[in-house]
Parts: sequence; structure tokens; C-alpha cells
Amino acid sequence: MQRSTLASHRFALIDLETSGISPAVDRITEIGMVLVDGEQVVEEWSSLVHPECAIPPDIQALTGITNAMVRDAPPFEALLPGILKRLENRLLVAHNARFDYGFLKAECRRVGVRFNADVLCTVRLSRKLYPQFKTHSLDALIERHALHAPERHRALADARLIAQFIAHVRQHFNPAAVQHAIQELLKLPAVPAHLDEASVALLRTLPESPGVYTFLGIQGQPLYIGKARNLRERVRAHFYADSRHSNAARLATETHALQIEPTGGEFTALLREMQAIKTCAPLHNVALRKRASVCFIEADIPGHTPRIVALERLAPAHPSSEGRTRYGPFGSRSGARTVLAQLGRTHRLCDAALGLKQGNGPCFSRQIHRCEGLCEGAETPQAHHARLLSALEPWAFPSWPYSGPVALQEHDPESGLTQTVAFDQWCAWHEGHTQAFDVDVFRLLRRHIARQPTLFTPLKPIPGLTGCSDAVLDCAPESDHN
Repeated sequence: MQRSTLASHRFALIDLETSGISPAVDRITEIGMVLVDGEQVVEEWSSLVHPECAIPPDIQALTGITNAMVRDAPPFEALLPGILKRLENRLLVAHNARFDYGFLKAECRRVGVRFNADVLCTVRLSRKLYPQFKTHSLDALIERHALHAPERHRALADARLIAQFIAHVRQHFNPAAVQHAIQELLKLPAVPAHLDEASVALLRTLPESPGVYTFLGIQGQPLYIGKARNLRERVRAHFYADSRHSNAARLATETHALQIEPTGGEFTALLREMQAIKTCAPLHNVALRKRASVCFIEADIPGHTPRIVALERLAPAHPSSEGRTRYGPFGSRSGARTVLAQLGRTHRLCDAALGLKQGNGPCFSRQIHRCEGLCEGAETPQAHHARLLSALEPWAFPSWPYSGPVALQEHDPESGLTQTVAFDQWCAWHEGHTQAFDVDVFRLLRRHIARQPTLFTPLKPIPGLTGCSDAVLDCAPESDHN
């Protein structure tokens, strides 16, 4: 993972021909590779592949590969051991690499093999080295750099074109410039020397799945817990050698081990990140630590000052308890008072009635003509209370929008992992019981329900149900860091 010189790179230049453009439904019909060590081509290999489907006529016309040609070809599964051996410890290089890499991953997934690799896209490399040109297709590169193309749209021939382009780049650019461009495109991590061997291996094989990751200190203490849509990209980003913030650099120097947990989706990752941070209290996480000062506003009696009530004082500790209308949640008493002050200014409410002023006489807002005069008897308590409730309405704690518990199920095709989490009354729901109210879970739920309410379905017995209460990462390091 450390920086290497351009001459030390081991490349696998690859091109695929396929039955279409969608890795989900189309299949590989031919694969070609050119293996390069430094500047030396060490092997060329290609094979037709039985796609287990018909090749459309337009694709046959484009590639020259017919159904008859692939009828007796080996299926991808039979070729896979040889493909993986050739790709081992090599940088995979392709033109429009997302296409080829996506097909390789999809074919591997079909036979139950997880495939991840560091990939260099020569389209992106061409854009970086030749920014003056608008197009960077393989045909454009052939014309621009006078590449030799005897059999266009056949896998090995196109892989050879990629090799010619790499060779052309070597001849026309300083090796350091090419190395820098490749390094920037790959964004490979610079592995700290003190990272344990298991974690170094994990860093190389991180899945491209959503999940939660933990950085551990020298004594196994949790330093930082985060979530990711793509664990491979996100975790590695912490160790990029270039353009790091000071906090990231400090975290990298303190990290001695890694721990990951893939999840079924990003929502589950967010949920597990919240719980893990509150359970393990990692040193570098602050925002999601246990919130002990969450509170609500009660304003149910005309003529009485609104009360600021801590969540822990509610019995049970839930904002919907006792059937009262409550407003919030707020992160602290000062936060609740700030909201009351803002509402007072906007809605011409009385400072004294809001509990923001002590003593008798007109409040400050009345003195500057921003109060309707409750403090001087110019407005009745009932009228002021009605205006107060109207002002507080946007802050009213919402009713649960479902008739009972609901579940959200996520499936990650990369890992094959399916997970289900359940909720009721804005809380985690587990084994028939509503768990304690958590303001961060509430905010996460409210945001996602507002955006995609149909993702949450009435709870039914689902095998493998995972309630939030047990969706927590272990704080202690595991021996295999998986």
C-alpha cells in the first residue's frame, strides 16, 4: 500500500466484451489481459466466455463475436481461478474501468466470490495528462496517439491498445509526473508502520459495502467510529498521504488496529454508528456521544410560565408520556430558552410570561414595543397563551405516523447481507418491547420517514430480525479484526 515507483508497478491491463451494457443482466463474452511488470509485458491471455445467454445481433455486429463462437466456450466460473491468479497483486487497468470492473464484480458475485481490486481508469488518466482534449474514448486515443489497432472491439486487441497508451505516456511524460497522476487517481492509503498485520491485510481487502468501522488505539481502546456507504473508499480515505487535515493525521498516527462491520445498507450503518459511539465513547467522536441534557418544553396551563423538562424526568422517559403535548426535543435547557426567546421576538410574546425576565413591571420587549402587553395587563393570559401555542406548534413533538411497530429491511448486493431493523413510537423496537427514547434515533427516523415513508412497513415476523438494541459494535478489539 505504500507509495511505489512507476517502474515497480505490476499492471493487469484488461478488456471485456459483453452481451450488453448492464452488469446486472448482461454477461461477459470475451476477456483479454496483458500483464506488465514495470515496462515489460510478461503475459498476454484471452478467452471467449460462454455468456449463458444469447448475444443480441447488434452486439454481434459490433464485436464480431457470434453465438456460434461462444457455444463451446468455458463459462466464467471455469475461468475464474486463472483470472484471479493473473490479477493477484496487480493493479487492474481498464479503459472506462467502471464498466469492466462492474462486470467482473457481477460475474464473481453470481458464483459466490467477492472481488475487490484497486483499479486505474485510463480514461481518467488521459483526462488528467491531456486536459486540453475534450474526448478520451479509445478511438480518440488511437487517432490522437497513432496507436496500432488491427482488431478493434476484440478483448485482447483492446487490452493491447491500453498497453500502447501506457507506453506512450511513459515516453512523453516525466516518470514522476505519471506516478503522481496515477497516485492521485488511485488515492491509495499510506499505511502507518504501527498498524498491526491483520489490519494491514484488512485494509487491502476492504469490501465496497456500507457499514461501520472502528479505529483502535495501542491498548485496543476505541479512538474513532464512523459509518460509510463504501467501507473501502471511506476507511482508506483516512490514510491518504496527501492533503490530510491535522485531525486526520493525528488519528492515523494513533490507530494501531481496524475493525469493520458491513451492514445491509446506509440506514443500518447510521443506526449502528450512533449506538456504537454512545456505547463505546471513542476518543475522537464528540457529536453523537450520550446526550444527558435532552429536554422538552411544556406549556399546557394559561398564565403559567412554560416549563423546560429534562427527558430523564419524564415517566416513562418518552416525550409522548402522560398524553401531554410537548415541544422539542432540544439539546439543552439553554437551547430551549434560546428558542423561546426567538419565538418571543417573532410573535411579540411577553418576556416575563416566557420565563425570560424576573421581577415586576413591563418586560424589555414591552419597553421597545415588541410585546402585546401581558405584563401590563393589556392582554389576557388566555390570549397570550393561545399565541404562545401557535408559535410553538412547529416544535410540537410529532405523533408516531404508523398504527404500530414498523420494520425497514436493507439488502446489500455486494456482500449479500440482508438486515432488518424495527421501530415503534420513534424508538427502537425489539422482542416486543419499545426501547428507551434516543434523540438521535428519533431525528434519523423522522428524516428518513419524511423522505421515503414507504420504506417502513408494518412489522411482521421476519427471520433474522435485528432490533436496534443489539445492533452495537463490540468495543473490545477482535483477534481477526473482521
